[in-house]
Amino acid sequence: MVEKYKADIAVLGGGPGGYAAAILAARLKARVVLIEKNKIGGTCLNVGCIPTKALKRCSDAYSQAKSLEQYEVHLDEVCFNFSEAMNFKEQVVNQLVMGVEYLVKANNVTLIKGTGKLVDSHKLVVTTEQGEEEITAENIIIATGAEEIEIPGFETDGVNILNSTQMLSIKKLPKRLVIIGGGVIGVEFAAIFRKMGVEITLVELTSHLIPTEDRELSENLQKSLEKEGIAVYTECSAQAVNRIGENNLAVKVKFKDEEAKQLTCDQVLVCVGRKANTRGIGLETVGVQMERGTIVTDKHMQTNIDNIYAVGDITGSIQLAHVAYSEARTAVLHIREKAAEIDYTAVPRCIFTTPEIASVGLTEKAARENYNNVKVTRFPFVGNGKALIEGYTAGFIKMIADGETERILGVSIVGERAPELIAEVTLAIHKKMQVKDIIETIHAHPTLSEIMGEVSLAQWGLNLHSM
Repeated sequence: MVEKYKADIAVLGGGPGGYAAAILAARLKARVVLIEKNKIGGTCLNVGCIPTKALKRCSDAYSQAKSLEQYEVHLDEVCFNFSEAMNFKEQVVNQLVMGVEYLVKANNVTLIKGTGKLVDSHKLVVTTEQGEEEITAENIIIATGAEEIEIPGFETDGVNILNSTQMLSIKKLPKRLVIIGGGVIGVEFAAIFRKMGVEITLVELTSHLIPTEDRELSENLQKSLEKEGIAVYTECSAQAVNRIGENNLAVKVKFKDEEAKQLTCDQVLVCVGRKANTRGIGLETVGVQMERGTIVTDKHMQTNIDNIYAVGDITGSIQLAHVAYSEARTAVLHIREKAAEIDYTAVPRCIFTTPEIASVGLTEKAARENYNNVKVTRFPFVGNGKALIEGYTAGFIKMIADGETERILGVSIVGERAPELIAEVTLAIHKKMQVKDIIETIHAHPTLSEIMGEVSLAQWGLNLHSM
């Protein structure tokens, strides 16, 4: 017997965009069905943002424990237990998954575990362990997320060649790890596992790490990673991987205008990006418009079919959980006939390396391409008292403003706690604020947040604690 459901809104996919849409819709009194084939929470909660940050906390704690003597704390021995760190990671993930499941249930969202497929613009069929279930909905929100991209010759096996998901399930630390891809995921894994004592080699195809970000930040990050003992190769392509003996691998890499060479390691981690999960969900059947492998949406997250919306990594927007949350809110409010439009002007971009990185708005390069008069100021972390006390002296903050209107166009930070510090200027850019608005805001002393006031004062040549 086929179970049948009727809903105001059916959501296909239970990641950040999907579960957010389901909960928000339910709170607006809609009848909601949420379909998810795996664990609720999607990539971010289960095999992305949360578990990697849990492991980063463990590796940071280990690194900090080894350097406590600067605060006159002396320990006889400091050791790192990788299996217990992995247990901590699982505990954090499980607690948050249970929390989201509770919220879904408490808001009376009907959760169906299975694989969903669009049959027409108002109907989905879900294949579950018990059989097929049919859902009819006034509106449908697609939030099926993205998956790792594989490259020829480096097909993952979960043992020797791994993707980011598989890397989070390893049982023991490798001695030597080659990471292919110097984007956000690659540099985060490099920083985490280097602090755990792994010998890391990072291979990036382009001329610099995190190529989507400000070049100055990239260069600063590379110096910091190399200082930690990570070998970084840019303008370098991975050609093939071969087994050497029983436990060793040889990765053949080709440098620009140079002969290929071999990098030996125990495991290879492939982090070359993610692609939208569009296959097998009925998009072609229904006629949803696609472009470059993603679903095309408008400012309301609406597709070319009026009652079908898409949010999160399956769209062509930035693949970030906080973007998916915002897109979910936009789609639900529009469905429920409330004014809402997505705005990507001020999306904070955070990278959890050592030191951490965060940016929002335009990079210096983009600003100079779009504005005639651009003013750039910097302030170093070493000039901040709280940073000196905490040992966070590496890095700087960079503010980019329109030299004519003094409107803040972009801010980039490389330094510890950067993802927390970026919130103030994210609001400033979203509200089209000027430099004076930050200057006139009193920042508490002594705090790291003072660096935002200092870099703003530098726009006027009035910075106190730097030249």
